[in-house]
Amino acid sequence: MTQDVLFELAPGDIPEGAEVQVLQAADGARLRVATFPARPGRAARGTVLVMTGYTEFIEKYYEVIANLQSRDFAVVAFDWRGQGLSSRLLPNRHKGHVESYEDFLSDALMIYEHVVAPRPRPHVALAHSMGGHLALRFLQDLPGRLERAILSAPMLGFDGIPIALGRAITSASCALGLGANYTPLRGDPDPTNPVNNVTNDEARFARSVAYCDKVPELRLGGPTWRWMQQAVISIDRVMERDRLIQVKTPVLVASAGRDTVVSSAKHAPLPFLNTSFTVLPVEAAKHEILQETDENQARFWGAFDQFVA
Repeated sequence: MTQDVLFELAPGDIPEGAEVQVLQAADGARLRVATFPARPGRAARGTVLVMTGYTEFIEKYYEVIANLQSRDFAVVAFDWRGQGLSSRLLPNRHKGHVESYEDFLSDALMIYEHVVAPRPRPHVALAHSMGGHLALRFLQDLPGRLERAILSAPMLGFDGIPIALGRAITSASCALGLGANYTPLRGDPDPTNPVNNVTNDEARFARSVAYCDKVPELRLGGPTWRWMQQAVISIDRVMERDRLIQVKTPVLVASAGRDTVVSSAKHAPLPFLNTSFTVLPVEAAKHEILQETDENQARFWGAFDQFVA
């Protein structure tokens, strides 16, 4: 399938002014990138880089992008390597796989330099889950490029899995040659049985499922042992105290009170380590705050508006 396209469920779903391009990383991976201007006739008040979570894709964020356009922001969104319509990394394209989170970071820098940097400042990251983790890595490793970052349920630990245990198990599994295998109880996606444990909004969940039904190439299953090992290594790195206290960019962390995917407990201490961080509890929300009910989203967008004012 060609990569330089966007899909819609109904005419008019694609936010206004969309353009799509494909960037090629140094190792040959091809990344789908979409740009969206601010509202016609209005000067852009900045550019937002949308960094999605694991399994996600550009189409899932049309509503978020339209919300940003209505606030006069230009928007850049992309599919991470290994998901969406960007290059998949294993013969079984359903496996969530990456060789190193350094590849993700390198991809984000390439997209920033080629697509975001020429666009109006300030440059703001709006990042969810895995994307939130990588946005924080971006601030730590590549400072001075972003003026603000808003992280939705960032992946700074996994719910119910001590990071030390995760480190031991994933390293042992990769050492045994299982790096390209699914982790236990995970496998190919089952389109006949979509399970919602990420949002209270069934209609928004159904919309995401509908995109995968229309474009099966968007589907992604569980992660491999290698993906999990590299996630744990990167979490260890991003959560180092010395690295956290050196972040100078203001960061808003939206933390879901009913999250069963990432550990919300890892979010609360951040402002006590560094006053650059502000934590917004969204008590009734599940993991996908940006796909939540109108009420939960109103709490998020109200804080967003105040934060970027």
